This record gives sequence, structure tokens and C-alpha cells, in this order.
Amino acid sequence: MRRFQMNQTAITVALALLATSAVAQVPAAAAEAALDAGAMAALQNMGAYLRTLKDFQVEVKTTDEDVLDDGQKIQYAGVTNLLAQMPGRLRAEVANDRHDRLYLYDGKNFTLYAQRLNYYATVPAPPTIGQLADKVEEDYGFSVPLADLFRWGSPSWTADGITAATDFGPGVVEGTTCEQYGFRQADMDWQIWIQKGDHPLPRKLVITTKTDEARPQHTAVYTWNLAPSFNDKAFTFDPPAEALKVVLAEIKPVSAK
Repeated sequence: MRRFQMNQTAITVALALLATSAVAQVPAAAAEAALDAGAMAALQNMGAYLRTLKDFQVEVKTTDEDVLDDGQKIQYAGVTNLLAQMPGRLRAEVANDRHDRLYLYDGKNFTLYAQRLNYYATVPAPPTIGQLADKVEEDYGFSVPLADLFRWGSPSWTADGITAATDFGPGVVEGTTCEQYGFRQADMDWQIWIQKGDHPLPRKLVITTKTDEARPQHTAVYTWNLAPSFNDKAFTFDPPAEALKVVLAEIKPVSAK
């Protein structure tokens, strides 16, 4: 039995926690001393740059850890390939040791296809990827792959949940020169490597969960293509033979007593 499972949604969870009031629990002087201005500025700069991208493709290689009941940690690997045409079209393929999923969004409809099971579901969708990410989480309880890429630097983004920020200096991720930064929050620590130069893209992310004594980690390494080639069919779902259409179950709100 697993008592913890870190998955692709961990990135989104980390960013969502930025909106919490954890920093309010730290004395103001201590919080200011722990927040390196350059590290905080680097996050803002990266987010602003991501918001300028119109079309992009990114491959993300992930390593996740499960923690078993006896404390043993088990790793599993995965790959996510995402193609986005802003603001309203997305294709994401997620393959790991647990499942294969295809996510398609054409600005009007969203389709989730479970390739190993040959099941798919299609639902009406809002007009932007950001709105889609919110709807999927709120109505269906799962995340659009790499949803954080569409939230960093958005008007709703805030860094209030960060209690410590450090610049750890230069590093190299798969041949790309980066700057490595570390951030602390109430429930997790995370590191990010941001590409140096005119294209401050995230190149690596490591999230360590502190609510489990085993400190399981999620690691993601990003490879970017800022001039992808694609056509309209990339975002259109053509059901395979014998694929079964199912209903995407909505989360039912808990009735107040």
C-alpha cells in the first residue's frame, strides 16, 4: 500500500500554494531577510516571459516517488509532450509507468482519452487554456498537464506563500546554462533552474514535500521548442476504432449541514 504518491499535479499544487498566507505567520523582519530580491525578481521575470509566448512545444521528463507504508521510496518515470497555441488550443500526451493519457482542447471542447483503456470523454470548454485549467480542477478534480506554465506571471499569480528564496548560483541543465534558485513554503521546498539570457524559461523543477517524513520528490526537466510546426488536426480528436465514449464525472459539492 502507498501512503503517498507524488504526481504531475505537484507542480500546480506548488504554485497554487503561493497564494496562501503562510508568509503572514513569519515575523516581517525575518521574512524580508530570508527573501533574496534577485531570486524573487527571477520568478517574476520568468513569468512575464512565459506570458509572451504564443506557440510553443515542451517535452517534460519526470521522476516521481511513491512512499510505501514501511517508508520505502519507489521511483517511476514519465514523459509529457505539450503543444500550445495561445490562448485557446492545447494538445498534451502524458505517458508514465502508471498510464497513458491524451488531452485535447480546441477552444470549444476538451477531450480526455485513456489510451490503454480505449475510453474517452468530451465536454464543452471555456475559451482560454487558463480558464480550462481552472474548470477541470474545480469541476472534475484533476489537472491539465503543466498547468503552471499558464499561470506563472498571470494577474492572479502571487508570491505571498514563499517564506524563503535563495539564489544558489549558475548551473547547467542538459547543456543549457541556467541560474538555480531555491524557495521554501509551509508544506514544501522547491528548486527551479531558469535559463539565462533573453529566454528565461524554466528548465528544471524539483519539489520536496515536507508533510511526509520520507520527503518524497517530484523532478521535472523541460526541453523547449518555441517555433513548433503543427496544423489544426493536432488539436482535433478522431476517436480510434472501438473507442468507448464515457461521461466525465463531476465533483459533487459537499452539502452543508
